[in-house]
Amino acid sequence: MPKMLFTSLLAPHTKVSGDELATEEGILNLGRTLQALNRRRFLSTLAAVSGMAAAGALTTSTAQAQTTTPAITDVLNFALNFEYLEAEFYSYGGYGTSLAQSVANGTVTANAPTVAASHVLAPPAVTLAGNQLAVAQALFMDEAHHITLLQQTITSLGGTYITEPTIDFSASGTMPAVTTNVAFFAAARQFTALGNSAYAGAAADLISNTSVLMAAGQILGAEAQHLGVVNYLCATLGILPVSAGGPDKQIDAQDVPPNGTAALFTITPTNATVPAVGISRTPQQVLGVAYGVSTPATTTPPAGTTKGGFFPAGVLGNIVST
Repeated sequence: MPKMLFTSLLAPHTKVSGDELATEEGILNLGRTLQALNRRRFLSTLAAVSGMAAAGALTTSTAQAQTTTPAITDVLNFALNFEYLEAEFYSYGGYGTSLAQSVANGTVTANAPTVAASHVLAPPAVTLAGNQLAVAQALFMDEAHHITLLQQTITSLGGTYITEPTIDFSASGTMPAVTTNVAFFAAARQFTALGNSAYAGAAADLISNTSVLMAAGQILGAEAQHLGVVNYLCATLGILPVSAGGPDKQIDAQDVPPNGTAALFTITPTNATVPAVGISRTPQQVLGVAYGVSTPATTTPPAGTTKGGFFPAGVLGNIVST
């Protein structure tokens, strides 16, 4: 008697025996069971994640900066603190006046930032000339425009941009008072290196808004050009690192000042002859440098510092703590 054949459940164009059909039914039942288990696991995981997200929404602003992705306007306001810092520095170097006074004097003829008042302690007291003066004035103009761009972007996102914080150019332990051209460009090198790393580190927090990310990338490109020209000036003026007999100190373990032979590059601390990729710092690492609590021995500043160094009363906004 011929064996009865059945249509396969897994391959409908194929005939199978009764035993093979039973095996296929077992396979299908196992698959359905696994699918049901996976759905339940997925739903329970989703519920857990939703719960964590709801809990995260209740964190304070300082904790938010450290444990969750900060709001885009918070990131931009954080960056704005350092644009004020640099703009003030180059305004005094290029024009001998504060940022607010330079704006009031009409130095910035287009896209001028909104600056109600400057709050600067121990401003740079230098007399630059020639190429040095031209560089300081050009960098001032760029930083002023960066402030304008950040202010406009924050406003367009429905946020409120910060005013200028109190700035002290003599308060950091990484550099002397800015009373000479050498001290001016050593400090400029530190500021531009810090600004570069801050924008690089912020990219991940801005990726949800491609327009904002593009604007930050454009500022980063300008800051990279600033770092190149300032590094070159430092090398040609003999403003080398302390290890090479110069006055320029590391601002933390990630940073190495130009050594004269590779002046235009960021150099890895472990190999001072090989150019590395640009440094990226978290907001906490940036604040560690700005507050004067970072050292060349570590990349991680002590947690919980909220003021000091260049910002004696702290930065403004919602991201304020190391």
